[in-house]
This record gives sequence, C-alpha cells and structure tokens, in this order.
Amino acid sequence: MFKKFLCILLAVCMIAVLFGACGKKAEPVQKEDSGTTQETQKEQNEASSDDGKIVIGLSISGFAAPYFKAMVAAAEEEAKKQNVELKVLDAEWDTQKQASQVESLIAQKVDVIEIVPCDSKAIIPSMKKVKEAGIPLIVVNTQHDPEAEDLIVTFVGASMEEEAAIAAKSVKDILGEKGGNVVIIEGAAGSFPAIHRTSGFKDAIKDNPNIKILTAQNAGWDRSQAMSVMEDFLTRYPDINVVYAHDDNMAIGAIQAIKAAGRLNEMSVVSISGTIEGYDAIRNGELYSTVSQPPDWEGMMAVQAAVKLLNGEKLEKWIKTPIAEVTKENVDQFKGVW
Repeated sequence: MFKKFLCILLAVCMIAVLFGACGKKAEPVQKEDSGTTQETQKEQNEASSDDGKIVIGLSISGFAAPYFKAMVAAAEEEAKKQNVELKVLDAEWDTQKQASQVESLIAQKVDVIEIVPCDSKAIIPSMKKVKEAGIPLIVVNTQHDPEAEDLIVTFVGASMEEEAAIAAKSVKDILGEKGGNVVIIEGAAGSFPAIHRTSGFKDAIKDNPNIKILTAQNAGWDRSQAMSVMEDFLTRYPDINVVYAHDDNMAIGAIQAIKAAGRLNEMSVVSISGTIEGYDAIRNGELYSTVSQPPDWEGMMAVQAAVKLLNGEKLEKWIKTPIAEVTKENVDQFKGVW
C-alpha cells in the first residue's frame, strides 16, 4: 500500500514539473518585447534614411555632350559646397527614358526636380505630373515650351534667340551689305536650341535680303557628323561664304572638313557656345567668332536656385546665363571650361 502511495506521489510531482516548464515557455513578455523592438527599429531606419539633406533630382537630356559634362561637374561641386544631395540621371536623348526618370524622381519624393529636356514639347506630360506631386520644377539650359510656363518655378539658361542674333551680327560683319551664301549645321533634331538657333538667326538677318541660306542640316551636336555634313555641303555648293554652326564642337568638325578640302580661305565659320578649342580656333584664325555660354555658371546656378527656393527665397522666372560675342579682338578675356 505504501509502495503504491509513493508511485502516485511521484507521478503527481512529475506532472507538476511538466506543467511548470510549459508555463514558463508560454510567457507573454517575449512577444511584447519583440513588437516593441520592431517598432523601435522601424523608427531608427526612418531616421537613418532621412538626414535632413536637400535632395535635388537632375535629368540630363544627353550626358555625353561635352557641354553637359562640364555643367554637371560644376553642379556637383556646388552641391558639395551647399551640403545637398544631387542625383544626376542621363536620358541619353531618349524622351521616353527621360519621362521614366522624372516619374522615378517623383516616387523618390526628392525636394526639387530639375530637367534639361530632350524635347521641350514631349516632356510636358511629365512636367504636369511633377506639378501634381507638389514638387518644385526647374528647367535648366534647354528652354521649356511656352505651354509649360505655369508648370515651372524658373528657367536657368541662355536665350537661344539672343545667341543666334549675336551669331547673325558676326555674319553681317563678315558679308557686309553685299551679302553672300550661308550654310547652317544644326544641333539635335527637334531640340529647343536647334530650333531657335536657326529661327533666331533667320529673324536677325531679315534686314539684309542679300544674305541667302543655302541649306541647313542636323548633325546632333556631334563633331564627326558635322564633318560629314560639311563634306556634303562642300560637294553640293561651290560658293559658300559663311558656315554657321550651332556649337563650337560641330564648328571644329566643319573646319576639319574645310581644311581637308583646301578651302579654308574661301569661307568663314561662325559658332555658338565658347569652348577651349573654339577659343583656340579663333586665335588661330580658323573660327571667326563664337558666343560665350559658360556651362559651369549654369550648373552652379541650377543648384543655388534650388537651395534658395527651398529656403523660401523668391526666384526670377528666368535666370539668364550671361552670353557675349567672342572674336579675335576679345578672345583673351574669356576662359573656356570645356
């Protein structure tokens, strides 16, 4: 009987120990601690991803263009000085790609979006999305379409018409009242600068009917293409007096073709943009003139404008890039950066 009693007592003790262990594993405190830790970690992650820096998203139409490389370099340098983050995206002259880039910047909730448009008309739907998202929009270098005027805060860049008028003045100085024949080498087809550096030039020479434009052809801001275009012009037109190129890079390509044909003494070359090679070509007597348009100024001002805007300062609707005619008489006053 006593032996039986001991067996029962031992069994009861074992059951008590077993339930005690299970109860210990089921303590609810661990679950509450886990939830608190996850919430704290989330807050820490949010804090670490937002260090208070201003974030500027910049979509460049085509970074391969030497001008834009110099502009971006200056913008990045200014961003460091201002202690802001600059996200640079290259659209590679693809309007669809640029539209996707703008949507990505909207999704990232950057503080300011800046665009160098591939196509000033095609980018308008994307610009409307930026406006709807409540993000300030700044257009840089390549002027926006008039339809987009209410969608932007400011435009940082030069007047293409004013640049073209300066180039036209150089052509008038070369040809005088008797006039002559002009061929035009244009930039990227459909781009605002290409359109207005031609239309502005045509408007500026209207007062001299003796100046005739033989032809105009696109060379996409590319030197080798410009050389090929000029070779074609030289074959088709035996009497060219002036070559008007939309930028110095293409002007140098045209000069190479003219020199190869042995016809440099037959014509003058006029350009826009103000590059190191352009200034050297003026000194060498191969380029008659160019129009200074400093890319470093545009890059610096694009960042400064964004910072001023976010600090509550009111911006002018157009922050104009300083431009000037550069000839052999004043070329030593200018320093190229690209």
